[in-house]
Amino acid sequence: MEPPPNPDISWYIGISRERGVSPRCPFATAERCPRFYHSLSLLGDAGSTKIPAAEDERLRRKWESSDLLPKTAEYDTALAGNGERWFSYSNFCPETMFDRFGLFATYVSEHGDEIDRDSAHQWLTEKNWPRDHWRWDWAHVNPQHFTECPLYSLLSHSFGSNSGSRDEVLTLKPTFMGMGVNIKELGRRAWPWLWKRLRRHT
Repeated sequence: MEPPPNPDISWYIGISRERGVSPRCPFATAERCPRFYHSLSLLGDAGSTKIPAAEDERLRRKWESSDLLPKTAEYDTALAGNGERWFSYSNFCPETMFDRFGLFATYVSEHGDEIDRDSAHQWLTEKNWPRDHWRWDWAHVNPQHFTECPLYSLLSHSFGSNSGSRDEVLTLKPTFMGMGVNIKELGRRAWPWLWKRLRRHT
């Protein structure tokens, strides 16, 4: 049995090249994506550096006023544990998971207990699986590329328009660099300034 590929940086960028998109998600900031924000905020409860309280509250209110948050708990970003440590991470942004665990995944869960972990390690040793494979540390991992994230299409549309009126000059689109220039809109906005300059010299 061949081990499944590790969802590491090479795996991630390889998919990005195949699909002709930016190497990393162009919305991977707390200001641009609610899942990135919620993932980063929850990781602060799981041992990572916390977002400052005032900033965390501002971002929480910002995203609660949007229409991008899930309406049911099964789609929400969540941690599961026993009060002392966390066993699983669900519906997380793969960009934040890579920064924390080195895996581009939306879900990871630990082995149930020491017996399960020892049994898994024995099986992996017998099968001669590479020591850097995620199965040594995790029981389950669901890899995810950002183009498969349910929020990616929504955010691409949202950032590609100017709140339903006119287009923005700079737009975030699924290009290799993650940003494009709207030549038509740039010309529309530059023409009044250029016309005034021309009239001054006539």
